[in-house]
Amino acid sequence: MDENNNKINLTIENYTGEKPIVIVYREGVAGKVLDEKAPVSTDVAGVLSTPLDWLRKRVDTIEQKKAKILVEREKYTITLIVNESDPYNKATISGTAELSEVFKKFGINDPNAGWVPAKLGQFIRLNRATFEDKEQCMKLVSALKNFKANAQSQIEKQHDPSGSRAEVYRQTVESNLPKSFTVKIPIFKGPEKTTFDVEFDHYLTDGEVFLQLVSPGAKEISDEWRDTAIDRVLNEIRGIAPDIAILEA
Repeated sequence: MDENNNKINLTIENYTGEKPIVIVYREGVAGKVLDEKAPVSTDVAGVLSTPLDWLRKRVDTIEQKKAKILVEREKYTITLIVNESDPYNKATISGTAELSEVFKKFGINDPNAGWVPAKLGQFIRLNRATFEDKEQCMKLVSALKNFKANAQSQIEKQHDPSGSRAEVYRQTVESNLPKSFTVKIPIFKGPEKTTFDVEFDHYLTDGEVFLQLVSPGAKEISDEWRDTAIDRVLNEIRGIAPDIAILEA
């Protein structure tokens, strides 16, 4: 058939007219239809060891040199990508170490978390099981609940009308609240609890004071745990699949 001509010329011999002739004309578009078909998602997400667990069961089904491991330590994440250049068979298996719910609820080391002192006192009272020293806990609750009244009293005592309210709040934080308090909670999801100190910081928004909870000790513990846990998983992956490239992001 002429590619520039839409007509089809057929020669049929010995046709008696008893049955109709059905002509099916197909063009070479099967490949295009396949290309337009969306790949089936085979992505998996789980705990930090999920990529390792997946490889233990399926390492003999993949080409290791067509796979890679991406490590993002700051995000506590390991990601396995198999069949990386094949859009129809590519799979991503990621594992992440998640912070525990109680650690996140405290808002420790979270720059976006801020507590109104009285609300923090109420939260600590309801979570006093996180304190080994219950007496320390109740003293802290009382100080937090009375924080605003104490600060207002100090502001009213100022003789200099130009005195800084922020400075008064800072002094109230330093004088009325302990320098730190101690909790025993899991940093990451799981049963293991860790004891560490938590310090107060504060900032002002629209004349209202907010407290932030900061713990350098918790940061050191989480970083050390992160590196140990990630390296343990990577070493086992190297033993199972030595030809998979491991890339640190």
